[in-house]
Amino acid sequence: MKYIVFDLDDTLLDKQGNVTDFTLQTLKHLQSLGHKLVFNTARSQYYSKRYWEEIRPDYAILNGGSLIIDQTSKAIFREMLDVPTVQKTISQLKKVTDVFSVQTESGFYTSTDYTAQNAIYFDFRKDTFTEPAYKIVACIADREAAVSIAENCQLELIPYLSGSWMRFTKTGVDKAFGNRKLMELVKGEMSDIIAFGDDAGDLGMLLEADTGVLMKNAREELHALCPTLSQFTNEEDGVAKFLLSLFAHNTQ
Repeated sequence: MKYIVFDLDDTLLDKQGNVTDFTLQTLKHLQSLGHKLVFNTARSQYYSKRYWEEIRPDYAILNGGSLIIDQTSKAIFREMLDVPTVQKTISQLKKVTDVFSVQTESGFYTSTDYTAQNAIYFDFRKDTFTEPAYKIVACIADREAAVSIAENCQLELIPYLSGSWMRFTKTGVDKAFGNRKLMELVKGEMSDIIAFGDDAGDLGMLLEADTGVLMKNAREELHALCPTLSQFTNEEDGVAKFLLSLFAHNTQ
């Protein structure tokens, strides 16, 4: 039995944000054989709901490692930034960017008129934010400024996409941490994990897994950093094809 852990965007999902029938059938078949399916994504629980209902994984590691839920959607682990840390981080972010968001238990609060993800506009410049948070995400062109904020607030900094988007979480909390915490909770081992990802924020969990697979569509500079590279992209059912090859002896 293996824990099959996968990122969603640009890994399991195609460019249209869909799970193909081929991939879905492959995952459900492997699940029926006793393997466990696990989302490991920076998405929130709300923003992952469509795929949760479609795939019905055994667990989901959400918000970049800071929340874990079981198949009943019950939270079995959470690690949040306290209110003073959230307020300090927001205060420093306002000096370098106007574009940032805060993910809490109650909702996704944004400084802009962004409407996806059921976002809620919050005037951070005028009002005081008073909730603990799973993560804070900001668009910051100046990498040194982002590093400085993370150090001043004692936070984990995880760049992603083009590198101008930064995710701030509690120190030590990332996708790899989420995998370790899940294995602790289920009494499993890291050698039980097969992980798939495509971005810099996925590298830690890929390197710690028994088998860590970087998608072919990942940026070229990441290819040399991961020992296993998929022959296929997310547009080519790369996750499903790798799994079918790996488990060829018992997937009939």
